[in-house]
Amino acid sequence: MYGFTLILTLVIVGGVIAYIGDRLGMHVGRKKLTLFGLRPKHTSILVTIVTGVLISAASIGVLSIASLDVRTALFNMKEIQDELQGLQQDYVLMEAQRDAAEQGLKEAEESYQRILLDLAEAEASVLDLREQAALLQEEVVALEAAADLLMESYDIVETGWWQMRMADIAFNASEVILTTVVSKEFSREEIRIHLEQFMQEVDEVAYRRGARAADSDRYRAVFLQPGVLDFVVEDILLTPGDVIVRAVSEGNSIPGVPVLVYLETYPDQMVFSKDTVLAASTWDPASGMDMDFVILLITEDANRAALNAGMSLSRDRSAAIRLPGSDFQNAIIASREIKGPVEVRLVVAEDTWRSQTPVELYLDIVP
Repeated sequence: MYGFTLILTLVIVGGVIAYIGDRLGMHVGRKKLTLFGLRPKHTSILVTIVTGVLISAASIGVLSIASLDVRTALFNMKEIQDELQGLQQDYVLMEAQRDAAEQGLKEAEESYQRILLDLAEAEASVLDLREQAALLQEEVVALEAAADLLMESYDIVETGWWQMRMADIAFNASEVILTTVVSKEFSREEIRIHLEQFMQEVDEVAYRRGARAADSDRYRAVFLQPGVLDFVVEDILLTPGDVIVRAVSEGNSIPGVPVLVYLETYPDQMVFSKDTVLAASTWDPASGMDMDFVILLITEDANRAALNAGMSLSRDRSAAIRLPGSDFQNAIIASREIKGPVEVRLVVAEDTWRSQTPVELYLDIVP
């Protein structure tokens, strides 16, 4: 409405000025008036030009008075153009920033989607791992029970084996019956008393295995040559350190007769260094033989090797070696993943002296 009024005003003002100019020009023409010494014709033209100028000036003046925008456009155009150019540059810059932000947002959304997928896969993996862990835990429990059962079975088999042997033979030739350690701090009399007590223990072991001596003999189940104890006492006194004394069966003996016994002495010294392979055997899963059977076989070999080296005999298990049950169990578990032949070794865990019975071992499986 404001623009319409302004245009109408311009039209009216322009028409009035044109009318006045026309009337003035006609009047000048009729009267043949002159201005500034010009001819009437030229004066008429000048009046017409002045009228047009006045129309333009009046139009601009009216617009300038009536509109702030017109005044701004007329007198501040350069500043407006500069500002507009700056705004255009800012617009281009902001548009570039917007595009970069959109690209970043797009990449962030893609990354977010990938993270969601990875998270879903990780959650699925965690569930699978939990299920596997539960199954493995059940297997571990079962294997622990199986290992305990096997160790019990080993003790039972060992006892039964001795019982079967006792049906015909009480002791084999060169079988170590019992061992003892004589301290270097003992006097001659103390050594003698210690050996007498040791022989009483040997006699008790032989008696439980079915050996019997005549009622007139000194011992109930064993026979020791006269003078042997005196010889062993002197031998111990000449040895600079502790001495291992072992009672050994001289030959095969059957139940009901005395066991002929002789005594062996060994100086107490280191016989096995750490990581010494005491016994080994090859096991192939394709052979059909179980890993536990191979371990039991090389355990016998390791025990024999320890006794041959002069080790003391452990009285609680009648053995010179000890393998942790956890190693036995871990080997059975590991055997499930073995595809080719391996060497099963029984290795000495620490530097071992003769008196440090039993020899501590660990199980090593080498491809």
